[in-house]
Amino acid sequence: MLDDGSIEDVVLVTQLPSDSWFEGFAARPNGKILAARLDEPELYTFQAEDPDATPQLLHSFEEANGLINICPIPGTHDEYLVLSGVVDLALIEFEQFIVWRVTLDPEDIKPPTVTKITQVHDTGFCIGIVPVTDRIVLIPDSFKNCIWRLDIESGKSSILIADDSMKVASDADFFGLNRLRIADDFIWFTNTSMGILCRVPIERVPDDPEVGLRTSGPVSILTNDIPHCDGLTCTKDQTAFFTCSYTDGFIWKVTVEPTSGKASTAVVMKNLACPTAVELIYVDGKPKLYVVCCGEIEMNWFVQDSQNPWSEIANINDSVAVTVVTSEERVETV
Repeated sequence: MLDDGSIEDVVLVTQLPSDSWFEGFAARPNGKILAARLDEPELYTFQAEDPDATPQLLHSFEEANGLINICPIPGTHDEYLVLSGVVDLALIEFEQFIVWRVTLDPEDIKPPTVTKITQVHDTGFCIGIVPVTDRIVLIPDSFKNCIWRLDIESGKSSILIADDSMKVASDADFFGLNRLRIADDFIWFTNTSMGILCRVPIERVPDDPEVGLRTSGPVSILTNDIPHCDGLTCTKDQTAFFTCSYTDGFIWKVTVEPTSGKASTAVVMKNLACPTAVELIYVDGKPKLYVVCCGEIEMNWFVQDSQNPWSEIANINDSVAVTVVTSEERVETV
């Protein structure tokens, strides 16, 4: 339970190896979650609520050494887009971004069908992928301070919006624009180094499938007190947003008055080891918050607090086993 009691059911995802880095995950129709590994090009699935569940390795991607993010494809059943790249976490270098389509077997008996959709060119750091329609996705770019609109049918991309609120706070910082959500009439996004949550109004464009949506007003900064934030999710009514501090091990709740945008921030969970992703899923009408952590990973630009008790709480270590799909995966290229 969160400290303020607003969400009773909190699932700490602890089954993944603690020497791994996971940023993207999605809920599946069969009750499992799908998790994308950043420090390896590997896609896993498992039952997150079973602390003894063994992660199943579904696919290891070619032309990449890391998976950056994933998202479900609207209007499909157990189909996803995966954003891969060539990643050097130590040097903070990211390049060669590719979008893949992955179709899963609901029973996880047959191997997935994996199709290379398109390479994303002329970008900086594509840090996420968020669907607008089954054809249009948005890709936040943390290095070029913008949000790209990508047509996965044609492979064409264009800048939806670029704004100062998406820049890094200073030359000493690495990441600006980070997580992004589309909810009703707004795009919501965070900036890691500025520690801000923002929103920009949008309008849907259903009669033009190559556009999907457009912005309809300026960016508003709602709060500036969530430093080193990562991950972003929200309630259905957009009155509560959750993000995490990967340095301090916090989960923040940002309460928003939808009409005015007035916001207040509170820490609602502590003592986590480098939480990097959060997802709010409704089960029988009740919200359930999933939290994924990096565990014990460290970089020269980021060192965790050695006193953090996550390893004791979760009992995770780098000896966690995974189950591998041994059948040959079907990979298609278009």
